[in-house]
Amino acid sequence: MESLANPSRRRLFRGKLQKENVLRLPWVISEQVFTEQCTQCQNCISACETQIIVRDEQGFPKIDFSLGECTFCQQCLHHCEQPLFVEHKDNKQAWPVTLDISDKCLAKNNVYCQSCRDECEPNAITFSYLINGEASVIPQPSINLDDCTQCGACISSCPQTAISTIFNVPA
Repeated sequence: MESLANPSRRRLFRGKLQKENVLRLPWVISEQVFTEQCTQCQNCISACETQIIVRDEQGFPKIDFSLGECTFCQQCLHHCEQPLFVEHKDNKQAWPVTLDISDKCLAKNNVYCQSCRDECEPNAITFSYLINGEASVIPQPSINLDDCTQCGACISSCPQTAISTIFNVPA
């Protein structure tokens, strides 16, 4: 597959002047470094054990949590021949995002559902009958962002697609 020489030109002709925020591979240095140095070889896509890496409109790899979760196996990093990733990733979050549960959540609409909690291995999603001092008939979800590994298991398990990533804007 041939790569596109200038993705911004394609966006201009399609009327998409603003770049969408896209989840790239875990621990990427930056979007700019990634799009400038990625050769679109697709080695990371074929190496992904959970098959959540797909191609975006320009042919670059991106993460699609609707397909499943990231196990942080690092196969995408090992199969990439380009210097696209931070070196010391032990304490660094994989993506510059936080997770958010929208009002589409079944529990927030008084329907019992805890599918996200059931999929959350580090138990970062908890449910409580008391939210902001107010009692609730149905337990309400909350995400402990300090415990969240950003694996995306909760996103793919949500029947309402109520969980999404919000990109952190640098201060």
